[in-house]
Amino acid sequence: MSQQQEKIFGAEGLLADVFNNSAVGLAIFDEQLRYVAVNPRLAAMHGIPVESHLGKTLQEILGEFAFRVEPAFRQVFATGLPFLNLDVTGTLPNKPAIGHWIDNLFPTIGANGKVKHVSVAVVELRSDTKLEPAGVIHEAESLHTPNEVLRSWKEIANYVGASVKTIQRWEPRYNFPIRRLEQSKGAAVFALKAEVDSWIRVRTRRVS
Repeated sequence: MSQQQEKIFGAEGLLADVFNNSAVGLAIFDEQLRYVAVNPRLAAMHGIPVESHLGKTLQEILGEFAFRVEPAFRQVFATGLPFLNLDVTGTLPNKPAIGHWIDNLFPTIGANGKVKHVSVAVVELRSDTKLEPAGVIHEAESLHTPNEVLRSWKEIANYVGASVKTIQRWEPRYNFPIRRLEQSKGAAVFALKAEVDSWIRVRTRRVS
């Protein structure tokens, strides 16, 4: 166990045992999106040894695939809220076959009230596993709250009271919580009202 992992899990290593023996891929990241800890399951998914992850960034390990998941990590760091059921497909640098994963991201809040680390739990799906393309939207609707989903740039802008161009500018600059069904130019976008409301609260506190 590395010194960095001891700081996170404690010298006794009890939590480290759970972390390392999990059947789910697990990792912990710092604010620079560097791997602070990674378990053998996730390392196997990437086809890269555990030790080779530590201190490296998402992009250094995942290559172009990192651009599919980085926005979710940055949103968790910005809002302090989990990002659940991120559905991603693609290829990894060491695994040319197309893969399919579900990521769930969780913040760890430091003593200063800010997000110190983001942890991710990754489930790798079999190639024959079928999910609805709009899996996150379906999840929201299953809670009988269809009106909580903003389904276009225009709906999002109207909800916030800003122009579409302003929202599009806020997304990269201020981590405005836009979601996409796929990471490609012109892909459909949507947002969850709860995440937008939280983003507004966080931004308001910072300004004040």
